[in-house]
Amino acid sequence: MAYLSGILALAAVWVFCAFLADRFRLNAALLPLPVLAGVAVWLCLWGFAGFLRLGGWLVYLAAAGCAVWLAAGGGLLRAARRLAAPGFVFFAAAGAVFFVLFAATKPMFIAWDEFTFWGTACKATKLGNALHAAAPGNVQAGSYNPGMMLLVYFFQFFGKGFSEWSAFFAYDTLFAACMSAVAAPLDKKRWPTAAVLLAGCFLLPWFFSAPGLGGVSNIYCNVMGDLPLAFVFGGSMCLYLSLHRRAAGGVLLAVTLGFLTLIKDMGLAYALIVAGLACADWLFADGWPGLKRLAKTLGLGAALAGPVLALFLGWSRYYAAATGASKVTVGSEEQVGYFGMLAQGVGQLLGLTGRTEKFEKLTGLMARSVVTVPVCLLGGGIAALAVIFGLLAVAWAALAGSRRRVVQFAVLGSACFGVFLLFHLFLYTFVLSEQEAYQLKDYIRYIGPYYLGWALGAVGLLALAAEKGVLPRVSRAAGLGLLAGVCLLAGVRGRPAAGFWNMPHTLYDERRDVAARAASVNGLLDWDDTVLLISQGDKAYRWNYYAYELNARLGRGFGGFGYGPDVEKGGTGWWDTTHMNLVNPVDAGEGRAEVYEYQTVCTAEDLKRFLLDRRYTHLLVDTSDAYFAISVAGAFGVTDLPAGRTDRVYLFRILYEDGGVRWEPVEGGAAG
Repeated sequence: MAYLSGILALAAVWVFCAFLADRFRLNAALLPLPVLAGVAVWLCLWGFAGFLRLGGWLVYLAAAGCAVWLAAGGGLLRAARRLAAPGFVFFAAAGAVFFVLFAATKPMFIAWDEFTFWGTACKATKLGNALHAAAPGNVQAGSYNPGMMLLVYFFQFFGKGFSEWSAFFAYDTLFAACMSAVAAPLDKKRWPTAAVLLAGCFLLPWFFSAPGLGGVSNIYCNVMGDLPLAFVFGGSMCLYLSLHRRAAGGVLLAVTLGFLTLIKDMGLAYALIVAGLACADWLFADGWPGLKRLAKTLGLGAALAGPVLALFLGWSRYYAAATGASKVTVGSEEQVGYFGMLAQGVGQLLGLTGRTEKFEKLTGLMARSVVTVPVCLLGGGIAALAVIFGLLAVAWAALAGSRRRVVQFAVLGSACFGVFLLFHLFLYTFVLSEQEAYQLKDYIRYIGPYYLGWALGAVGLLALAAEKGVLPRVSRAAGLGLLAGVCLLAGVRGRPAAGFWNMPHTLYDERRDVAARAASVNGLLDWDDTVLLISQGDKAYRWNYYAYELNARLGRGFGGFGYGPDVEKGGTGWWDTTHMNLVNPVDAGEGRAEVYEYQTVCTAEDLKRFLLDRRYTHLLVDTSDAYFAISVAGAFGVTDLPAGRTDRVYLFRILYEDGGVRWEPVEGGAAG
């Protein structure tokens, strides 16, 4: 059914695009992005109400109704002519290619964050037919926004299980939709120009994050949120550039910005940036405005910002209602609200309150980061900005009658970029620990989407210049030459040995092993069970794989030296963690080499106290060792565990009796 679901999803999108293009005489190349965005927003609203599956059925029924309307009204030929725009043809062809490629190669999740949230949340949404915060599953970062999970849900709506390759297919279809919006200004006479522009759009992610020659690239083969954030940010800008002052443009843009908000928390900032740029474009593009145009622009701003804020706050309330936890606090060392973070950050920035040492250091690091931190194949952010402004310069030279639009895009985009850096200064100060903050951890993931999205917007302006500018041949040649240089650089210096087209399946060997082991005991577990995993020597990879594969809640372990009171209360010190490797205190004295890279110094008595506190229902032994098999397991009544990994896992029920703990083998829980 995964194949049929993918085909029906593509067909539904094409039908919606054909209907909108014919009914409202819209540029078909602009429609795939707002259609996909609209589907995700629609499903989100039904998910809030607890009827996600009904929302999916209504989407497909609406698509069937549009198809009937086109056929009965004789609009098929008219719609087909409108769909022949270069951007839409690229979208349709790219979607078909991605479907065939992924259906044939069946890639799997391998990135760390796909198991800590992104992939696991997609699976939970699909199997639970509910937004991931309310669906059963081991989603660790449950407060993250649900937009991409809902898009994946739409693309495998009719399947019974969850298909990982279909998730990649859904993501990449969205990227193709964004590229279609970039090339929308080009008509049927501009196929060569469109081909170069679309090739540039396709290669830009490698320009901004490339593994280098001989590496393995997961671009277009991951289900994390950074690349969708960048593409939808850039595609949204191209929407307002191409739908200048059209009422339909406001509706399509509002829907798309709502979806942008649902991709990640930072999507709220991106959506408001695009809304501000669109309002400025509508207000000033044709000269200084009068009061009437100012009033209309304020109305437009409210119409764009309203859905954005409503969806952001709606998800926050839904998450709080579903989990009982707050979504509006952040912080690794101490919790602080979003508004509190901004207030404290602005206060320190303006000198209204005393600056902390951490804030002072990070201010310098962030100011220099545009030069010192590589974000593209040419080096630091300053090099990426040079490329973006090179594209804008060509567009400015060509758009003689609309140069104000390019200037606004450059000036306001630069101002927003500065504010964006400032916001991340606050994030590093109040959210990350000192060690992570001073390393500017994940800087490229945080800042990179702005560079890529802004570059896509610049290419969209270049497309406008190529279609409507003065000296079209000269401007087109200059712009395409610059873009071709970026393509060449990405193709030569950023070309990986393997990627989405030939991802080495040896990377999935451990995934398959864990999947088989989990499947052997899933029939003995349900979502009310909590399972403590023992996999000695693991670096938490197998823990995350089991969290994804098991049909039960995976219990967290502890780290430190023993389990007992906090250090401040006279104890040895311990902390919550995910996976733990249990080590004999005799082998973990001062000056001794670590037995495992990540280890918990733990006696059988420590583990007993821990289990009595947590009350986990089951214990799953994936990999044992001599210490665990003899000294630890023996204290709980188990004497036949192997001292290593075998071809089977061992599932035990944890029994709590008279203040003691013992493990009882589950019948059938040691399947080969």
